[in-house]
Amino acid sequence: MDIALDKIELTPPSSESKFNKIQLPQLSYFYSMKMKGIHRILVPCDLKEESKVALHHAAILAKPNAAHIILLHLTKNIEDVEKAEQEIQSWVHELQAIHNGEVSALVEMGDILEQIGEIAKRESCQFVVMPTHGMRGWQKVTGSLALKVVSQSKLPFVIVQHKDVHPQGYERVVVPINFRPQVMEEIPFIVQLAKMFQSEIFLIAPPKDSELYSESIINDVENAFQAENVKWNMHYTAEGSNFVHSIVRFGASIDADLICAVNFSYEYLYTLFPRAEEEGLIYNDAEIPVMLITPEKQDDIVYSVPLWH
Repeated sequence: MDIALDKIELTPPSSESKFNKIQLPQLSYFYSMKMKGIHRILVPCDLKEESKVALHHAAILAKPNAAHIILLHLTKNIEDVEKAEQEIQSWVHELQAIHNGEVSALVEMGDILEQIGEIAKRESCQFVVMPTHGMRGWQKVTGSLALKVVSQSKLPFVIVQHKDVHPQGYERVVVPINFRPQVMEEIPFIVQLAKMFQSEIFLIAPPKDSELYSESIINDVENAFQAENVKWNMHYTAEGSNFVHSIVRFGASIDADLICAVNFSYEYLYTLFPRAEEEGLIYNDAEIPVMLITPEKQDDIVYSVPLWH
Protein backbone atom coordinates (compact mmCIF):
# COMPACT_ATOMS: atom_id res chain seq x y z
CA MET A 1 0.00 0.00 0.00
CA ASP A 2 1.38 3.38 -1.04
CA ILE A 3 0.95 6.65 0.82
CA ALA A 4 0.67 9.86 -1.19
CA LEU A 5 2.99 11.89 1.00
CA ASP A 6 2.30 15.11 -0.88
CA LYS A 7 -1.36 14.86 0.15
CA ILE A 8 -0.69 14.47 3.88
CA GLU A 9 -1.01 17.68 5.85
CA LEU A 10 1.78 17.95 8.39
CA THR A 11 1.94 20.26 11.37
CA PRO A 12 5.35 21.23 12.80
CA PRO A 13 5.87 20.51 16.51
CA SER A 14 4.22 22.80 19.03
CA SER A 15 6.21 25.01 21.39
CA GLU A 16 5.91 22.28 24.04
CA SER A 17 7.34 19.63 21.71
CA LYS A 18 10.43 17.73 22.82
CA PHE A 19 11.92 18.53 19.43
CA ASN A 20 11.82 22.26 20.04
CA LYS A 21 13.83 21.80 23.21
CA ILE A 22 16.82 20.68 21.17
CA GLN A 23 19.27 23.55 21.11
CA LEU A 24 21.07 24.46 17.90
CA PRO A 25 24.63 23.15 18.24
CA GLN A 26 27.37 25.73 18.52
CA LEU A 27 29.45 25.90 15.35
CA SER A 28 32.63 26.00 17.42
CA TYR A 29 31.80 22.50 18.69
CA PHE A 30 31.79 21.00 15.21
CA TYR A 31 34.80 22.92 13.96
CA SER A 32 36.74 21.97 17.07
CA MET A 33 36.55 18.41 15.70
CA LYS A 34 39.53 19.01 13.45
CA MET A 35 38.80 17.16 10.23
CA LYS A 36 41.84 15.09 9.46
CA GLY A 37 40.83 14.38 5.87
CA ILE A 38 39.65 11.18 4.24
CA HIS A 39 42.21 8.43 4.72
CA ARG A 40 40.14 5.24 4.78
CA ILE A 41 36.99 4.49 2.75
CA LEU A 42 34.81 1.40 2.96
CA VAL A 43 33.02 0.12 -0.15
CA PRO A 44 30.48 -2.68 0.45
CA CYS A 45 30.40 -4.93 -2.64
CA ASP A 46 27.68 -7.31 -3.78
CA LEU A 47 30.05 -8.35 -6.62
CA LYS A 48 27.49 -7.40 -9.28
CA GLU A 49 28.82 -5.72 -12.39
CA GLU A 50 26.44 -2.75 -12.10
CA SER A 51 27.85 -1.97 -8.63
CA LYS A 52 31.32 -1.17 -9.96
CA VAL A 53 30.36 2.48 -10.42
CA ALA A 54 30.89 2.72 -6.64
CA LEU A 55 34.60 2.05 -7.25
CA HIS A 56 34.83 5.19 -9.38
CA HIS A 57 33.17 7.33 -6.68
CA ALA A 58 35.44 5.88 -4.01
CA ALA A 59 38.53 6.55 -6.15
CA ILE A 60 37.53 10.21 -6.61
CA LEU A 61 36.95 10.65 -2.86
CA ALA A 62 40.24 8.92 -2.10
CA LYS A 63 42.37 10.81 -4.63
CA PRO A 64 43.29 14.01 -2.68
CA ASN A 65 44.85 12.02 0.17
CA ALA A 66 45.58 8.78 -1.69
CA ALA A 67 43.25 7.18 0.84
CA HIS A 68 43.16 3.48 1.56
CA ILE A 69 40.04 1.92 -0.03
CA ILE A 70 38.69 -1.23 1.63
CA LEU A 71 36.32 -3.42 -0.37
CA LEU A 72 33.93 -5.49 1.73
CA HIS A 73 31.77 -8.45 0.81
CA LEU A 74 29.52 -10.10 3.39
CA THR A 75 28.02 -13.53 3.04
CA LYS A 76 25.81 -15.65 5.27
CA ASN A 77 27.04 -18.98 3.89
CA ILE A 78 30.51 -20.23 4.73
CA GLU A 79 30.62 -22.26 1.52
CA ASP A 80 30.46 -18.99 -0.47
CA VAL A 81 33.52 -17.42 1.16
CA GLU A 82 36.20 -18.98 -1.04
CA LYS A 83 34.41 -18.10 -4.28
CA ALA A 84 33.81 -14.52 -3.10
CA GLU A 85 37.50 -14.13 -2.16
CA GLN A 86 38.42 -15.05 -5.71
CA GLU A 87 35.81 -12.79 -7.33
CA ILE A 88 36.61 -9.73 -5.26
CA GLN A 89 40.23 -9.80 -6.47
CA SER A 90 39.06 -8.65 -9.91
CA TRP A 91 37.47 -5.65 -8.17
CA VAL A 92 40.76 -4.96 -6.39
CA HIS A 93 42.69 -5.07 -9.67
CA GLU A 94 40.16 -2.82 -11.42
CA LEU A 95 40.37 -0.28 -8.61
CA GLN A 96 44.17 -0.39 -8.52
CA ALA A 97 44.16 0.59 -12.20
CA ILE A 98 42.50 3.94 -11.37
CA HIS A 99 43.70 4.61 -7.82
CA ASN A 100 47.25 5.23 -6.63
CA GLY A 101 46.55 4.54 -2.96
CA GLU A 102 46.29 1.26 -1.10
CA VAL A 103 43.44 -1.12 -1.95
CA SER A 104 42.48 -4.14 0.12
CA ALA A 105 39.55 -6.55 0.33
CA LEU A 106 37.62 -8.23 3.12
CA VAL A 107 35.26 -11.19 2.78
CA GLU A 108 33.47 -11.95 6.01
CA MET A 109 30.51 -13.84 7.38
CA GLY A 110 27.77 -11.50 8.49
CA ASP A 111 24.59 -9.56 7.96
CA ILE A 112 24.61 -6.47 5.74
CA LEU A 113 22.20 -4.55 7.95
CA GLU A 114 24.10 -5.02 11.19
CA GLN A 115 27.75 -5.21 10.22
CA ILE A 116 28.61 -2.61 7.59
CA GLY A 117 28.62 0.19 10.17
CA GLU A 118 30.49 -1.95 12.70
CA ILE A 119 33.18 -2.93 10.19
CA ALA A 120 33.55 0.68 9.00
CA LYS A 121 34.18 1.71 12.61
CA ARG A 122 36.52 -1.22 13.24
CA GLU A 123 38.57 -0.32 10.15
CA SER A 124 38.69 3.38 11.16
CA CYS A 125 36.98 4.52 7.96
CA GLN A 126 35.83 8.12 7.53
CA PHE A 127 33.40 7.48 4.64
CA VAL A 128 31.34 4.62 3.24
CA VAL A 129 30.54 4.49 -0.49
CA MET A 130 27.62 2.13 -1.05
CA PRO A 131 25.98 1.09 -4.34
CA THR A 132 22.21 0.59 -4.50
CA HIS A 133 19.93 -0.88 -7.13
CA GLY A 134 16.64 0.47 -5.83
CA MET A 135 14.02 -1.10 -3.59
CA ARG A 136 13.03 -4.61 -4.55
CA GLY A 137 10.44 -7.07 -3.33
CA TRP A 138 9.53 -6.67 0.34
CA GLN A 139 11.68 -3.56 0.69
CA LYS A 140 8.77 -1.68 -0.88
CA VAL A 141 6.74 -2.68 2.17
CA THR A 142 9.30 -2.84 4.95
CA GLY A 143 11.44 0.08 3.83
CA SER A 144 14.79 0.58 2.13
CA LEU A 145 17.62 -1.74 3.15
CA ALA A 146 20.12 0.99 2.26
CA LEU A 147 18.46 3.42 4.69
CA LYS A 148 18.48 0.84 7.45
CA VAL A 149 22.21 0.32 6.92
CA VAL A 150 22.86 4.08 7.00
CA SER A 151 20.78 4.46 10.17
CA GLN A 152 23.04 2.01 12.04
CA SER A 153 26.07 4.31 11.76
CA LYS A 154 27.03 7.94 12.30
CA LEU A 155 29.51 7.94 9.42
CA PRO A 156 28.69 9.72 6.15
CA PHE A 157 27.43 7.34 3.46
CA VAL A 158 27.68 8.24 -0.22
CA ILE A 159 24.95 6.18 -1.91
CA VAL A 160 25.30 5.74 -5.66
CA GLN A 161 23.01 4.30 -8.32
CA HIS A 162 24.32 3.97 -11.88
CA LYS A 163 25.46 7.52 -12.59
CA ASP A 164 29.22 7.72 -12.84
CA VAL A 165 31.21 10.36 -11.02
CA HIS A 166 32.39 13.52 -12.76
CA PRO A 167 36.15 13.37 -13.51
CA GLN A 168 36.63 16.55 -11.44
CA GLY A 169 34.69 15.16 -8.50
CA TYR A 170 31.77 16.76 -6.70
CA GLU A 171 31.83 20.32 -8.03
CA ARG A 172 28.10 21.08 -7.69
CA VAL A 173 26.64 20.06 -4.35
CA VAL A 174 23.00 20.53 -3.33
CA VAL A 175 22.21 20.88 0.40
CA PRO A 176 18.54 20.95 1.51
CA ILE A 177 17.68 22.91 4.67
CA ASN A 178 14.47 23.03 6.70
CA PHE A 179 13.65 23.85 10.33
CA ARG A 180 15.67 21.00 11.86
CA PRO A 181 19.00 21.99 13.47
CA GLN A 182 20.72 18.65 12.85
CA VAL A 183 21.78 19.98 9.45
CA MET A 184 24.68 21.60 11.31
CA GLU A 185 26.19 18.16 11.94
CA GLU A 186 26.87 17.62 8.25
CA ILE A 187 28.50 21.02 7.68
CA PRO A 188 32.09 19.90 8.52
CA PHE A 189 31.83 17.06 5.99
CA ILE A 190 30.41 19.35 3.31
CA VAL A 191 33.15 21.92 3.97
CA GLN A 192 35.74 19.18 3.64
CA LEU A 193 34.30 18.04 0.30
CA ALA A 194 34.04 21.63 -0.92
CA LYS A 195 37.72 22.24 -0.20
CA MET A 196 38.73 18.95 -1.83
CA PHE A 197 36.86 19.61 -5.07
CA GLN A 198 36.50 23.41 -5.12
CA SER A 199 32.76 22.81 -4.92
CA GLU A 200 29.98 25.32 -5.18
CA ILE A 201 27.23 24.67 -2.62
CA PHE A 202 23.61 25.18 -3.67
CA LEU A 203 21.43 25.58 -0.58
CA ILE A 204 17.74 24.85 -1.13
CA ALA A 205 14.98 25.61 1.38
CA PRO A 206 11.17 25.73 1.56
CA PRO A 207 9.47 29.06 0.77
CA LYS A 208 9.93 31.77 3.40
CA ASP A 209 6.24 31.63 4.32
CA SER A 210 6.36 27.86 4.87
CA GLU A 211 5.98 26.43 8.38
CA LEU A 212 9.08 24.35 7.67
CA TYR A 213 11.26 27.39 6.93
CA SER A 214 13.83 28.55 9.50
CA GLU A 215 15.73 31.77 8.88
CA SER A 216 17.98 31.25 11.91
CA ILE A 217 19.21 27.85 10.69
CA ILE A 218 19.78 29.18 7.18
CA ASN A 219 21.81 32.05 8.66
CA ASP A 220 23.94 29.65 10.69
CA VAL A 221 24.62 27.47 7.64
CA GLU A 222 25.50 30.48 5.50
CA ASN A 223 27.79 31.87 8.22
CA ALA A 224 29.56 28.52 8.50
CA PHE A 225 30.30 28.42 4.77
CA GLN A 226 31.35 32.05 4.72
CA ALA A 227 33.76 31.47 7.61
CA GLU A 228 35.37 28.61 5.66
CA ASN A 229 35.47 30.53 2.35
CA VAL A 230 33.16 28.04 0.68
CA LYS A 231 31.18 29.25 -2.34
CA TRP A 232 27.42 29.00 -1.85
CA ASN A 233 24.16 30.39 -3.13
CA MET A 234 20.57 30.16 -1.92
CA HIS A 235 17.45 28.83 -3.65
CA TYR A 236 13.85 28.40 -2.50
CA THR A 237 11.29 25.86 -3.64
CA ALA A 238 7.96 26.91 -5.14
CA GLU A 239 5.00 27.36 -2.80
CA GLY A 240 3.05 24.14 -2.28
CA SER A 241 5.67 21.95 -3.97
CA ASN A 242 6.90 18.64 -2.62
CA PHE A 243 10.26 19.38 -1.03
CA VAL A 244 12.05 16.19 -2.12
CA HIS A 245 10.74 16.42 -5.68
CA SER A 246 11.90 20.04 -5.81
CA ILE A 247 15.38 19.10 -4.54
CA VAL A 248 15.78 16.44 -7.21
CA ARG A 249 14.40 18.64 -10.01
CA PHE A 250 16.72 21.46 -9.01
CA GLY A 251 19.69 19.10 -8.75
CA ALA A 252 18.99 17.73 -12.21
CA SER A 253 18.60 21.24 -13.64
CA ILE A 254 22.13 22.24 -12.57
CA ASP A 255 23.63 18.79 -13.30
CA ALA A 256 24.48 18.36 -9.61
CA ASP A 257 27.23 15.93 -8.71
CA LEU A 258 25.99 15.25 -5.18
CA ILE A 259 23.07 15.87 -2.82
CA CYS A 260 23.99 16.10 0.89
CA ALA A 261 21.25 15.53 3.44
CA VAL A 262 20.63 14.49 7.03
CA ASN A 263 19.07 11.06 7.51
CA PHE A 264 15.94 11.21 9.66
CA SER A 265 14.57 7.88 8.48
CA TYR A 266 15.45 6.25 11.81
CA GLU A 267 12.40 8.05 13.24
CA TYR A 268 9.90 6.01 11.26
CA LEU A 269 11.73 3.16 9.50
CA TYR A 270 10.00 0.55 11.63
CA THR A 271 6.50 2.02 11.69
CA LEU A 272 3.52 0.49 9.89
CA PHE A 273 4.33 2.46 6.74
CA PRO A 274 8.11 2.96 6.84
CA ARG A 275 8.27 5.20 3.77
CA ALA A 276 10.89 7.90 4.10
CA GLU A 277 11.53 10.97 2.06
CA GLU A 278 15.19 9.98 2.14
CA GLU A 279 14.10 7.12 -0.14
CA GLY A 280 12.96 9.73 -2.64
CA LEU A 281 16.46 11.18 -2.53
CA ILE A 282 18.65 8.09 -2.75
CA TYR A 283 16.50 6.51 -5.47
CA ASN A 284 16.01 9.75 -7.41
CA ASP A 285 15.26 9.43 -11.13
CA ALA A 286 18.20 11.68 -12.05
CA GLU A 287 20.47 9.16 -10.27
CA ILE A 288 22.35 11.94 -8.49
CA PRO A 289 24.54 10.39 -5.77
CA VAL A 290 23.44 11.24 -2.23
CA MET A 291 25.51 11.68 0.92
CA LEU A 292 23.48 10.90 4.03
CA ILE A 293 24.54 11.41 7.65
CA THR A 294 22.57 10.05 10.60
CA PRO A 295 22.80 12.76 13.29
CA GLU A 296 24.34 12.26 16.70
CA LYS A 297 21.75 14.59 18.21
CA GLN A 298 18.47 12.74 17.76
CA ASP A 299 14.97 13.62 18.89
CA ASP A 300 13.31 11.55 21.61
CA ILE A 301 10.13 11.20 19.58
CA VAL A 302 9.36 8.97 16.61
CA TYR A 303 7.15 10.08 13.74
CA SER A 304 4.90 7.83 11.67
CA VAL A 305 5.23 10.05 8.59
CA PRO A 306 8.15 12.12 7.26
CA LEU A 307 8.65 15.77 8.22
CA TRP A 308 10.30 16.85 4.97
CA HIS A 309 7.02 17.62 3.26
